[in-house]
Amino acid sequence: MSKTDAEPAKRGRPRRGPDPERFAEIVEAAAEVILDKGYSATSIQDIADRVGILKGSLYHYVRSKEDFLYKIIKDVYDEAIADMRVVTDAEQAPLEKLAAFVRTHVLFAADHLVPYTIQLREFDRLSEERRAEIREGGETYVVVLQGILEEGQRQGVIDKAIDPRLASIVITGELNSMTRWYRPDGPRTAEQLADVYIGMIVSSVASESAVASAGGIEALRAAFSRG
Repeated sequence: MSKTDAEPAKRGRPRRGPDPERFAEIVEAAAEVILDKGYSATSIQDIADRVGILKGSLYHYVRSKEDFLYKIIKDVYDEAIADMRVVTDAEQAPLEKLAAFVRTHVLFAADHLVPYTIQLREFDRLSEERRAEIREGGETYVVVLQGILEEGQRQGVIDKAIDPRLASIVITGELNSMTRWYRPDGPRTAEQLADVYIGMIVSSVASESAVASAGGIEALRAAFSRG
């Protein structure tokens, strides 16, 4: 009997894939660099330097710099859509749903300031295929908001003179603009900012009958404030 026949072959230690927790730390570091420098000016070396590892080590996790951008944007987009589905699935009257939409949007942007800002700034840097894949995850904020406004018009609580599509684009743009100036250590909390936005937005689109039913414009604003 040969030695080979007598002794079973020793198996090597099974290969392990990239550590998910370590990958999450690397993606977070990549997001910070991309936010600071912009995607175009960011290199794989910049990300490696921020993490404190060799450039070649990053290729255990990704194949290209775009993979980091895709991961950052895909994750935050999916979370945002999941949060928004809670709003759209709720059994609420249109004005209450509008207020919930605004509050959810503001709190999400504040809680995910770095990746959400990157999504707004750098989405078009992704390949067309990857942009399409991300959009397949669900309706955009504009589409969700348009549906809320249209339902409000049917029920007579949203001004019928408003173009729901245009109003949705304007409102969403205004909400997204907070990523340019909001700071967690600023003078207002995210909840306080949500109250301000809700008061302005609800009162700007509510019908005259809805305002009258609430007891006036200030009463309407106060009805949705948590302050």
